[in-house]
Amino acid sequence: MAKVTLHTGPGVFEVLAHVCRNPSEALRQFVENAADAIEQAKTEEGQILLKLTYQPASNGSGAHSLKSIAVQDNGIGMTPEKMKQVLQQIGDSEKLHLALRGEQGIGLLAFALIADELHLASTAKDGESSSCLVLKRQWLKKGHAEILRKCPAHEHTQRGTIAYLEGILPEIAIQLSRERIKDYLGQQFASDLRTNMYAMSISDNHDFEQVHPQRFRGVKVMSTHLHVPKAGSAYVELYVLPWEMVDATINLYGRGGTRICSLTDLQDFKGLPWLDQRLEGYIRYDRLKRTADKTAVVQDEIFRAFVNELRQLEPKVRQLIEEVSAESQEQRFNIILSRAGRLIDRFVRYRERGLLERLAMGSIAGTATKGDGHEVKVKEQVPQPTLQEKMARTVARQPTRAPHIKLQSPAGAKSDYRSWYDPSEGVICINREHYEFLLSQREDRRCMRYLFYIWVKESLLQEFGMQAEKVADEMVGLLAEAEPLLR
Repeated sequence: MAKVTLHTGPGVFEVLAHVCRNPSEALRQFVENAADAIEQAKTEEGQILLKLTYQPASNGSGAHSLKSIAVQDNGIGMTPEKMKQVLQQIGDSEKLHLALRGEQGIGLLAFALIADELHLASTAKDGESSSCLVLKRQWLKKGHAEILRKCPAHEHTQRGTIAYLEGILPEIAIQLSRERIKDYLGQQFASDLRTNMYAMSISDNHDFEQVHPQRFRGVKVMSTHLHVPKAGSAYVELYVLPWEMVDATINLYGRGGTRICSLTDLQDFKGLPWLDQRLEGYIRYDRLKRTADKTAVVQDEIFRAFVNELRQLEPKVRQLIEEVSAESQEQRFNIILSRAGRLIDRFVRYRERGLLERLAMGSIAGTATKGDGHEVKVKEQVPQPTLQEKMARTVARQPTRAPHIKLQSPAGAKSDYRSWYDPSEGVICINREHYEFLLSQREDRRCMRYLFYIWVKESLLQEFGMQAEKVADEMVGLLAEAEPLLR
């Protein structure tokens, strides 16, 4: 064991406080150091692993609290001499000249913002026992540090570094959940992860999950290990989107979390449900091998066994897509129908009180000419209701004038109708299978307009019957009046 005096550059703690404004940013310093080490090592299959360890809460409630976080990389590693050099040059390290991610070496001190101790176990050569740099919060004021040639608790022999953040501060632990860290790192390191500079995974006493450069959309429907006979297991994580997205994809990862290709790039998966653009996620199987050009997977016996097992999931995946998609659409349509009802109610009230004309005039932007001859945009203010109008609205709130609207999937002759009025229930029925509705449903504002147009049509038909010319003329007028509310 060697005791080392900790030397810091001027104002280093002020810089640290500025760089690390919250626990996530403090943790990021160690992930950035790991990314730097991988970049310096020029390894083709860089890997960063984060492991969260928990312990039972001291109050006996049965809950668990975060005890430690380990950040591991397979980068260039450090010798004891290098560790000593880093400690004595904090705030003035070689990273300043190499233009790497670390903030001039001060990242090591960021541990004090989230944990009691830092144990940095590292070795620069495979097969050689790691040395361990030790920092403690209580030592910082005195400028103390230790370098252990051998650390029984944290020794390893694979090239690279493991930063152990021990004794997570209780007030900080709640802010460092696995999901929160996963989402944060996926955003902060999105560029590196997209370009496959390294793979990043995280675990909280369970299996490691991939950290992706974006947060998956939709509903998580599957998170499972797929057993491949005599060849280990693959991890499958899938999400279902409420409607089709052209950029939805399922990525396939191999050993070390290295991205191989999109699943549908492979001929075996050029079909449903994998081509369904409501499905995205990823699959990781460490036994897969990339081709020499690293753009596809070697289709050996292990790959064929993997394909066979994945195909067994297809019926289940199809069912999940339909269930989640239908449920999400219903929830969304209910919200839009409610908004459409409020819009119609407001339109009817404004029309009866003669406010539509004032609303239209107040929201039209025009131009005015300045003294220098240049035109500038001006916008008149919408007239505010009078005190009497406000009191009348508060005291005598009338029931809604909006009709009930519901979605249906009609059969027979009505299958070609956009809508129809059901007098037995007093509701306007919208054909949810009509191609115009299907086009409008992708965008809330467009769908609102479509529903309002349907209401105009049906309300006018009830008033004017089959006088098509009169209905068409009145419909144009009503839509023109309603335009300020539809913007």
